[in-house]
Amino acid sequence: MWPHLTGLDDANTINMKLFPNHRHPPPVKSWHVPISTMKFSEIMDDTWDLTMKKVIKQIDGIKDVRRIAHDADVALDLTKIALQHLLYYDSILMLDLFLFGNIYAPTPEVNDFVADKDGMQDECANYVYINGPRLPNFYLCRLFTSLTTSRTVKEWLKLHIDQGFPILNFVDVRRFIQFGIIKGLIYRVQKCAVSPAYISSLVSGQNRVAGGDIMQKYLDGCHSFDQITTENNMAEAFLWEMLGESLGRIPISFLRASRARSGLTVE
Repeated sequence: MWPHLTGLDDANTINMKLFPNHRHPPPVKSWHVPISTMKFSEIMDDTWDLTMKKVIKQIDGIKDVRRIAHDADVALDLTKIALQHLLYYDSILMLDLFLFGNIYAPTPEVNDFVADKDGMQDECANYVYINGPRLPNFYLCRLFTSLTTSRTVKEWLKLHIDQGFPILNFVDVRRFIQFGIIKGLIYRVQKCAVSPAYISSLVSGQNRVAGGDIMQKYLDGCHSFDQITTENNMAEAFLWEMLGESLGRIPISFLRASRARSGLTVE
């Protein structure tokens, strides 16, 4: 915003403030995780909306939107509106839930990290090295380039531990993954289930499944496991068990998730 003073005559002036025009933010989902891009404690004052202040206090880069609403004692719809307002002014980013069962893989932009473009390696090191001594940046390149669509984060961790590199003794894995997503170095592979009943309905031209299990509405390949587990308050392990026991063998489609913008500095 830019203040501007316009004089009408010797006795009258008009004070104006110009605000930048932002694009309308995307919808906020219950399973999204907000991450602040600024220090709200330095700009909040007593004039701020009380609901907004309660929501901001719960933003820690770990809690999803539904959990924030619960802990802030704010209705979910109001929480989403508050977060969408912050998104509009680029005050937060929205990422996916971090789970050790997630799958990530490098993008072509990881080459910029390996080449240490704009000092990205040191920026990452400052963000992720929180335990023990700081290791050479080579290890960060090794970690990013070893992510693949064929293994989960848990399996990726075990791979390096078996090779004699105890990642958890040095690196905050959640922050490491978040850095990669924000900078566009890696992308999330989402899991979506497709039921045989839904496939049969497509063949018959119905495009929907009549009746059936309560979970059928999620089994059309368009609902991620994040959405299903969050909206039904269940663990992913329980979801896998339920899909296997009650619905038989369910095909799982893997989708490349959209990336966060890469031009922001992580603090």
